[in-house]
Amino acid sequence: MQTQNTKITSSAKIISIDIDGIIGVSEEEQFGEESRSVSTYERFEQAVAEIGEGGPDRVVINIRSTGGDLGDALLIHDAAVGLGVEVVTRCYGYVASAATVIAQAASKGCREISANAFYLIHCCESSVEGNSQSLTLTKELLERSDQRLAEIYAEASGRPAEEFRLLMNENAGKGRWLTPEEALAAGLVDRIIPAAPITASASDVVSSLGLPPLPVAEKQKGAWLRGLMEKIGLGRGVKPAEPTAMVEPSVADKVPQHIPAKPTIPPSRLHTAEPTRTKECEDPPFRESGGAGTANQNAYEIDARSFRDAVTRA
Repeated sequence: MQTQNTKITSSAKIISIDIDGIIGVSEEEQFGEESRSVSTYERFEQAVAEIGEGGPDRVVINIRSTGGDLGDALLIHDAAVGLGVEVVTRCYGYVASAATVIAQAASKGCREISANAFYLIHCCESSVEGNSQSLTLTKELLERSDQRLAEIYAEASGRPAEEFRLLMNENAGKGRWLTPEEALAAGLVDRIIPAAPITASASDVVSSLGLPPLPVAEKQKGAWLRGLMEKIGLGRGVKPAEPTAMVEPSVADKVPQHIPAKPTIPPSRLHTAEPTRTKECEDPPFRESGGAGTANQNAYEIDARSFRDAVTRA
């Protein structure tokens, strides 16, 4: 199960929790330091505790994880369901395996997926060693885990659990990556959201930069431009032109009335351009007396002599 970062942001009684990375593995092990993300059930509990008294009206869980430990995923799922407020789960990027369990913790109709995301459910896997009896027990646990996962998907969607068992068992139990439309049709999500939702308006950006508020009317643009220029230290003493009313030009106005002639060149300057010149330089010295040398040295001396003879003849 993968959940690595639980970054919390708060706005008007809406709390956001980000679940990234490998679920069940701490941030220190994954990235060398602890972050504000959720990767374990304990970190999720801490994140919820940081919400404070009073509590929010809504909790949004952003999920970007390809899975990890099922145990932690089930605990996070139950903790999210037990928050007692509206829970929205939003899936981005690759969301798979144990991460899809957390995605089912949303309130009714609140399971969302980005238009660019992919979704995967599959049979549980385990890496164990042992004798025939212990491996038989592991097989039994995996089969029971698969059945429980199918029931969780069914409970959240109102569809038969067998439908999800069929999806999980595709490709020898490896499942199949689903597009947002396929995940919606399968009952694994409730709606598809835009891939890149706008998080800040132009007014918010202007305010964050400490610039004058955007003008609300055309006639205020001149004053706003002057304020902006003063703010950034440009054009002091220069008054920008006031905007004029926008009038759609007629066809006649769109036709150029005058095309300036090309500038003429005085006859004295015609055909008098000097050729590009480069500074003279000496070739590396070569041995007049010949003698043994490297292949490159000998080749250079032959080329240099041939070139000088050609220049002399010219």
